[in-house]
Amino acid sequence: MTIRVGLVGFGLSGRVFHAPFVINDPDMEMMYVCSSKVDEVKTVLPDVTVVSTAEAIFSASDVDLVVITTPNELHFTQAKQALESGKHVLLEKPSVTSVCQIESLCALAQQQGLIFCVYQNRRFDGDLLRLKALIDGAELGELKHLDSRFDRFRPLAQARWREEPGVGTGIFWDLAPHLLDQILFLFGPPKWLHASIDSLREGSQTHDWFELELGYDGQRIRLASTPFEAGEMRRFNARFTQGSWQCVGLDPQEEALRAGQMPWQSEFPSQAAQQRNTRFVAHTQNDIETFQEPATQGDYAAFYRQLGNAIIGKGKAPVPMAQACQLIYGLCLAEQSAETGQRVAWDYTPKLA
Repeated sequence: MTIRVGLVGFGLSGRVFHAPFVINDPDMEMMYVCSSKVDEVKTVLPDVTVVSTAEAIFSASDVDLVVITTPNELHFTQAKQALESGKHVLLEKPSVTSVCQIESLCALAQQQGLIFCVYQNRRFDGDLLRLKALIDGAELGELKHLDSRFDRFRPLAQARWREEPGVGTGIFWDLAPHLLDQILFLFGPPKWLHASIDSLREGSQTHDWFELELGYDGQRIRLASTPFEAGEMRRFNARFTQGSWQCVGLDPQEEALRAGQMPWQSEFPSQAAQQRNTRFVAHTQNDIETFQEPATQGDYAAFYRQLGNAIIGKGKAPVPMAQACQLIYGLCLAEQSAETGQRVAWDYTPKLA
């Protein structure tokens, strides 16, 4: 069975993070793209039908899956319309900005017997896959303390919709969905959360800096992002009972895609800076051995393969709907914590069938 796809939006997300993987998947075919950039779409997808409204895709009889990559404020309405039209839906992150909206979409998908999935592609980052292997295999003992960061050097506010006041704009709603989703994927919900969210750049109209602390039994997790990191970014710093593991740099898939390297090319993602991983093995407290290890290859294409299998009934979606709900609850809880300056308990069970 070929899964027929309609893509809504052809900005950075649609062009870089979605179109290449639909093209790459042998079981998918791009039928429609909704965009005003007709020439740009045709350069990449010469045989696709370009339409001017999302509704044209929702109503098309030859579309099975709708991929939505529009600005955040349109996500709920468009995902709801697509599901009501009988289409499976892949929704770019952040899916929505309220718990009632995400629960409503999940409930609708269940009622319709459709797949509804949020695009959390960084579950397939190579660094996260390596960290998960270290945790599951207990190679360094038990994880006790983890720092996960997504830093950049962007000291000046920019004129783009993500940095203008609005629903789900700002760096918190841009990057925290990646970081928190990875933690929910690895560990499930925490016991409590404490957050600080702020605007540190001159002239910034939205928040551009955040730190979150998550409390688990016997573990502490910190998530953070700053626009003022001019040096190397330590993506992960994981401390275990028998050693540590550090990862410097970002998974190279995004940079390679932005440079025009496609996932079907044999050397992908070589056109990007590669990460550096260091493992510290503690034989005793005073005998610690250091190993430079090769970076683990990530696989964003696996997200689409898994999604396709779920659509044809041969597996589960890469992001369960319950975790999609937990993520939005956690992001809203972090905003509450930042506003009050207090640690808040995690008290949520998704209202799903």
